[in-house]
Amino acid sequence: MPDHGMQVVMFTHQDVSVWADLTLILWEAGLRVAAAWNIATETDSGGLKDGNYVKGTVLLVLRKQTSNETPYLDELYPEIEQEVKKQIDSMRELDDLDDPNFNDADYLLAAYAASLKVLTTYRKIEDIDIQYELSKERMPGEKTPIERIINAAVKVAYDYLIPGGFDRFIWKMLISEERFYIKGLDLEKNGVSKIGAYQELARGFGVTEYRNLLASTRANQARLKTATELGMSGMGESDSFSSSLLRNVLAALHQSIKSGNTVSGKNWLRNEVPNYWDQRNTIVELLDYIASFSHLENMPHWEEEAKYARLLRELVKNDGV
Repeated sequence: MPDHGMQVVMFTHQDVSVWADLTLILWEAGLRVAAAWNIATETDSGGLKDGNYVKGTVLLVLRKQTSNETPYLDELYPEIEQEVKKQIDSMRELDDLDDPNFNDADYLLAAYAASLKVLTTYRKIEDIDIQYELSKERMPGEKTPIERIINAAVKVAYDYLIPGGFDRFIWKMLISEERFYIKGLDLEKNGVSKIGAYQELARGFGVTEYRNLLASTRANQARLKTATELGMSGMGESDSFSSSLLRNVLAALHQSIKSGNTVSGKNWLRNEVPNYWDQRNTIVELLDYIASFSHLENMPHWEEEAKYARLLRELVKNDGV
């Protein structure tokens, strides 16, 4: 291919290892990703499936590799983070807010494509032996350096994909387990009940212990436990979620529902949450999000929590010394 030539590849896959292989293939072929576009290729008229399925295809515009730079692997992470956010922003600008064409799975494809675009910008990367990576035998479960980079890009995408109506600043303050739970509720809100979607979510946020948060692990009926279903289980344990602010908010809702009085929930938060007064804005935001589940067809089991979340939110918001 001449220096000014161009090729276009259409590609769709949700497996990180496959994208890593594609990166190596492009390197070996002397090609780089000059641009990447995610387009919607499934429509209602074509029999679109419900759930967290990929609805788009990535168009990769390839040009001849001409770079002579050789960066270190660690130098690429900030560049990849910037490219992932840029790719997601461009998709959001093009999408229809009232009738979205893209879901989270499509935004993850954008993260994969953004990784390829940055990685293949360079002919060589100091820490990666392309010939070795292409020829070596892989052990089951072994992660290549390229896969680790793409997984990092996926985490950037998940951290950037804030649930609708949730405060961006507060989202950044939450720990991974809290984000997993809230994003899981967002999946349920959007009618996603595939266990694979929750598994992908856990991988994206780097959460390993999450099965005890699920009310059902059946393939097509997966969902998270409500505050009532969680009860007080796990409170006081050493894992990150059990001592988190969100877990205490859920415990406060359980206490409120159990007693039929939100004062008991407020007292729980006052007594159990360190720096309660400094945390009130975050508590109100979490309760406000749960209150939004009221009268949702997909989430009738959250109706009681939504009702008490709305009442408890006002109590906490107007709380005084």
